Formats: sequence, C-alpha cells, structure tokens
Amino acid sequence: MAKALKVVGKIAGAVALVASVVPGGQVVAGIAGLVSTAANMGAQALQKPPPARGSVSSLVIQADAPQPYAMGEGYFAGILRHDVGYGPTLKKVPNPYRWMPVVYSGGGPVESIEPRIDFASIGGYYSGFLHTDTQLGTVPEADALVPEFGAAPGWNASSKLSGHAAIGWNLKFDKDGKVFAGGVPLLAAEGKWVKVYDPRKDDTQPGGVGAHRLGTEATYEWSENPALHAGTYAYGRYQNGKRTFGMGLPADGIDWAVISAWANVCDANGWTIFGVVYEPGDRWANLEDICVAGGAEPVVGGKLSFRYSAPVVALDTITVNDLTEDRQDVTGMQSFRDRLNTVVPKYRSPLHDWELIDASPVAVSTFVAEDGEEKREVWPFNFVKNPSQAAQLATYRVWDSRELAPITLTCQPRLRHYRPGECLAIDVPELGLDTNAIILRRQLDPVSMKVTLTLVGETTAKHAFALGQTATPPPTPYLGQTAEERDRTAAAARAEERSALKIVTRDIRFPVTSDDTSITIETFEAVLDDSRKITLPAGSVTGLPTATTFAVLYSLTDENYIAVPLPAIDELQNSDNVFISWNATSNPDGTYTPPPTAPPGHEGGGDPNYNTP
Repeated sequence: MAKALKVVGKIAGAVALVASVVPGGQVVAGIAGLVSTAANMGAQALQKPPPARGSVSSLVIQADAPQPYAMGEGYFAGILRHDVGYGPTLKKVPNPYRWMPVVYSGGGPVESIEPRIDFASIGGYYSGFLHTDTQLGTVPEADALVPEFGAAPGWNASSKLSGHAAIGWNLKFDKDGKVFAGGVPLLAAEGKWVKVYDPRKDDTQPGGVGAHRLGTEATYEWSENPALHAGTYAYGRYQNGKRTFGMGLPADGIDWAVISAWANVCDANGWTIFGVVYEPGDRWANLEDICVAGGAEPVVGGKLSFRYSAPVVALDTITVNDLTEDRQDVTGMQSFRDRLNTVVPKYRSPLHDWELIDASPVAVSTFVAEDGEEKREVWPFNFVKNPSQAAQLATYRVWDSRELAPITLTCQPRLRHYRPGECLAIDVPELGLDTNAIILRRQLDPVSMKVTLTLVGETTAKHAFALGQTATPPPTPYLGQTAEERDRTAAAARAEERSALKIVTRDIRFPVTSDDTSITIETFEAVLDDSRKITLPAGSVTGLPTATTFAVLYSLTDENYIAVPLPAIDELQNSDNVFISWNATSNPDGTYTPPPTAPPGHEGGGDPNYNTP
C-alpha cells in the first residue's frame, strides 16, 4: 500500500508549501495558509538567549535570602547571613566590632576557599583590624565560625553552617580613621567550589573505573566539567538524607552514559564552568544555564538526557519504509526572522572584576552574505569565563538557528528504542531529506506502538568550523537543490519527455559537404507530435560510406546527431534517440544516401534532393 507523505515547509515564518506524494510517484503541490502544530515546535529545537545573571561581585543582603550553589573555580561575593556590631566601648567608640558570616555555596564540602578584599588577597595592611574564619562546608560541620574579637550577639557554638562553604568576617573599627576610612571594602572569596559525581570514575557504571558512587558525596571530586555539574545537579545534593539542592531526579531517571560521553567532549574542547545558581528558584532554568556552558541543552524523554554539540554517529537510518500512513511534517528551512549570522557572546571575565562583558562579535561571513544583512543577537553565557570558549559556543548558536527543525516523523515500532539525544540518519527522498538528525523528543502510542520522533538536523561540518579548525563554513542546511542540481533535474525531465516523442517537422534540408560523405545539420526548430516545439542544435555526421542509405537520429544521451545505416530499423526504436522525419521529394521516408561522387556543379555542397537511384 502506498504511503501518504506530507511536507510542511515554513516560508518566511508564514506560508507553508505542502507537497504530497501520491501513488505512482507524482507530486501534487499547493499553498497552505497555516503551518501545522508540529512545525510550530521549532522554537523547542532552538534555545533562546537566557536572561543575564546578576553580578557575582556584589554581596547579597536581604531577608530570607536564597541559598547559593557555586560551581567551578572563580570569585563570588556571597550571601550575608548575619551582621551585627558589638563589643564594649573602645577608646570612646561604642560597638567597635562587626561580625559578618557570609555563605558562598551549599553542597559542601567544597574543594577550597580563599578570602578576597577588592579582588585581591588580604595583605598586612589589615593586620589587627580584620580577621577571617573559613569553613569548607563539611557535613556535619565540627564547629561554628568563631569571631576573633569576642562573642557576637546572636551567634554561638550552635550557629553551625553544615554543608555550606562560608567565611566569618570580623572587623575592628580604627578610631584613628585610617583602616576602613573609606568604609568596608568589597569582601568576597575565590574558591574551587562544589565537588561532583563522575560516572566515568564509578566502576558500577558501564565503562567506569573508580570508587565514585552516586549519592555518596564523600566519593565526589572537584571538577570544572559542565557535563558533570549538570548530571550532579539533576540528581541533587543530599544532606542527612534530605535534598538540599538540585532537581532530585532518581538515579535511573538520568542518562549517565550520555553524561559520560558529553564530559569527554568538554574535556577535549577545554570547556569549563564557573557560576552560581540559587534556590529556591527555577531549577530547570538553572540546569539549562549549566548545560549552555558545555554547549548542550537538557532533553526530556523516558529519562533526562542531553543534546550536546559534538560530532555524532548515526545509530540507524530512517527510510520511507519506516514511515507510517500518518502525517509527516518537515520545516523546509528556518525562517529568515529566526536565522542568525552574528552573535555577541557575553562571558564572565576574570580580567574585568568577574563581570559579564561583551566579547567581540562572532560573525559567519558566509551567512551574512547569504542573508544580505547582519542579523545580530547578544547571548549571555552566564557560566563561561573563557572568551575562546564563549566564541566557540556562540558559533554553535549561529548554526543552531539555521539547522532544519523541527522534523516530525511518525515511524514504525522498530524505531521505538531510540531515545532523545541520539542521532539517526534520515534518507527519505519523498520528503527531500538526506541528513543526520538528533532526536529531541519521542512519543510512543501504547496501542499501535508507533513512535513519533521530533528531530533537529545535524550538520557534521559545523563542529570543526565552530572549534576554529576550518576557515570556510559549510552552507546553510535547507530542503531543496542547488542551481546546478535544479538544472540537471530539469534537463533530465525534458530529455525524458523528448525521448518518447517523434519529431514531425517538414522540409528539413541537410547540406552535403564537398566530399559527399558528411551530413551537416544547422540549428532548427522542430515540432513534436504533441504540437510542442523544440530547438535542436547544429551538428554533423562525418565519415559516411557512399552508396549507403541512412536515417538521421538525434541522441539525447550524447547530445549529437548520428546516422544509422538502413535497414537497421530497430535503431529507430531506441527510446533515447529522436527520429528526424525529412520530407525531401526523393526521400519521403526521411533517409539519405550519399552519392558515389559529387555531381558536376555541386562541389562545395550537395543538393539534399539529389540521390543516386
């Protein structure tokens, strides 16, 4: 039974070109005023710029402030948890001491933490006037942070901050007006923050080697790898059996094999993460921002997986035989509105006091020329601190805005085992598809077991270009043909039409050359037997033996004229040749016989009506 196939191509984001393949292979085209619901899912295939996160250099002071969770290595001003002036009058100064415990991250113990004043280490200048007590955030914490200048009101030995990396800042007022004369400086910390679970170091995981155990945080190690932070945050951080941070997904609800593969890509590319998320807050938005630092996005299916930027191998091929009778939808090209050619990456620069700054624009010149104008977007890579990494990720963003998406195919049950994030090849000429694609989502019909896959195109050549290994990007993916391909297709179609038709033109003259062994045909317009006109080019046939009868044919394959000796009439049945009917008086059957010699007065050209009997 023939399959009904439909293409929905979004043109300028408004008009859809719908093509249906009907029995017999004919294509019937029409204009549709609406794009299908599946075509409107394109936004799900492309991430939009996240909101820029706030400064990490400003101390957060507010009632009921959120908990921070710091990842990677970097600078953070922290969350003020207690602030009190106290102490007996000292040299006529009441309450000369100030106690400020500041929390920098939950999910402890962290790897390291170092106090900073105005982005620098504390020098001898503050000796006697500033004291710090630090903790990494072990669980449980052995002692509370201790003020150097005596007990502070509201703070005692039970004021522990288990699981939180923190610094207790204890300041003394200088009555001479020197130290702190300009006020309290910017107090902060630099650290190597939370440790993470690495499935590659867990010998209970396939391919893992080591003692890491999911949920046993004592086995975790510090890392700047974005993939490992994404997996650890998705699983969650636990303290005394209670989740304190993260999404809290079950262990078998996360695709750890994908995380391992993604982590290897991040290591190979030198991609790292530094950033701070907060809870209570939008955990899904937190996870998305973590993923962006590693060139990825979370994908929800039977379990949480991740689509990340790296060359992939297609695990299977979808052909027309895999498609069901259901509607199949393909976006022919991303709309002009959505396609980017320039991205200005924002990254958190250690050289600019850890602020989120603009790097130089990343423009793909081929795409700028293709679009005819610069189409720019500013993209905050909130958790990226390396400008080269930001530029590479920005290039991927340009490409993601131009990939074919969405591709929605309803397939036979055999494809139900493939999951979001995996790559399949699609070879369906009826839909104009010959590309690799990444599965974004999968829906399974429990009755028929048919599976509906939503995919996004995957251009292999973009990876080397994004990582700076090629100078010229490959062209924008689109459903269609190049000009050369269109020409070849049209020429083949016309040749096929001509091969089945006979030329019925009358009074065609073939001048004979002086040696009477050649036929020369000039360009002429012939009429086909369906009344259409066709122009045949000039040509010639040489080296003909005399006193032999020929039929003149035009070969569509070789695009030249041939003379077939008669009675080889079977040659006239060749569907790739056009028989030229010649209505000469002495040759009503359209044949020609070169004479043995040129008749007197005919040197330099023969009379086409002259033939030897």
